[in-house]
Amino acid sequence: MILNTFNQNALFEAHLHACFAAVREGFPHLAVRDIVDPPHQWFDAALARQIVMHLMIVELKWPKRRVVEVEDRSREAINRAVRTVNTRLESLRFKAHYQTMAQRARSLISLQTTAKEDAA
Repeated sequence: MILNTFNQNALFEAHLHACFAAVREGFPHLAVRDIVDPPHQWFDAALARQIVMHLMIVELKWPKRRVVEVEDRSREAINRAVRTVNTRLESLRFKAHYQTMAQRARSLISLQTTAKEDAA
């Protein structure tokens, strides 16, 4: 996939895709569709989704309002996701796992950007 880094919508989608892929690797028992739209009472899928939102906002610096708008979630749901993950990051074990997923998301984004530069 060639990424147009000047197109904010394409960049957002590429970052979101990288976050879903990285979190999916961190939760190998879940399908991406279950992270995108967690089934009722699947708390691990809901946490995985919250981690994706946290990565987008905290790690990749997308504005909350943009995530709310594009993901069609309430501001409160996004704020709750950030708070939940921030609280979980107090656990060193969770923090190490989160950092692995964050690094993987950055690597996937880097691969997309490098692929564009190689094609140019």
